[in-house]
Amino acid sequence: MSDLVKLKRIGLFGGTFDPIHIGHTIVTEWIYDSLELDKIFFIPNYIHPFQKRTNITPAQKRLQMLKLAIEDYPDFEISSIELDRKDVSYTVDTIRYFKKNYPGTELFYIIGADIIAEFFSWKEPHEIMRLANIVVFNRSITNFREPFQNEKLIYIDSPFIEISSTHVRHRIKENRSFRSLLAPKVYEFIIENKLYSPELPEKVKPVPVTGNR
Repeated sequence: MSDLVKLKRIGLFGGTFDPIHIGHTIVTEWIYDSLELDKIFFIPNYIHPFQKRTNITPAQKRLQMLKLAIEDYPDFEISSIELDRKDVSYTVDTIRYFKKNYPGTELFYIIGADIIAEFFSWKEPHEIMRLANIVVFNRSITNFREPFQNEKLIYIDSPFIEISSTHVRHRIKENRSFRSLLAPKVYEFIIENKLYSPELPEKVKPVPVTGNR
């Protein structure tokens, strides 16, 4: 941890990541550059307090997809803190963990514009804002209105990427193409492990090239 103690500005990006897609990495890289962060931790949930789905992909498979998706980003890292709890994960507890383990570091908790309106229904929202900045990405969302203002709240005009994990899962289940929505190794992992649909092919087949270039 000696090298990490030197970090001054850390981003925290939590989510189910079922699966992680290119929208996640595009927006995260944009925030990393915009806020001049030293590192961003991806924090996969074990059980989210507001998670309505019951058929979440097993933690180890989601963790492996995350590793494959960010392996070429040296300043992106994974924290398994919420998976290790094996229980409901609360953002305030995760932020307390990072505040304790990285003293003197400024924390930036990253969330999407689609959920900021629910912020005050979270556990100890005022404590979250005391301990960390809240970064809200994608202000280009249709009809988005900033629900409240606070000195610890940062709105980022990030690229508007209309991709969600739900969308990816639906395309797979409906046997529609989804290769372009994921990092290549994540795509291959899903195929090999037949995630989200038992109808996936046995292995990844190359796309035939026809016609003149």
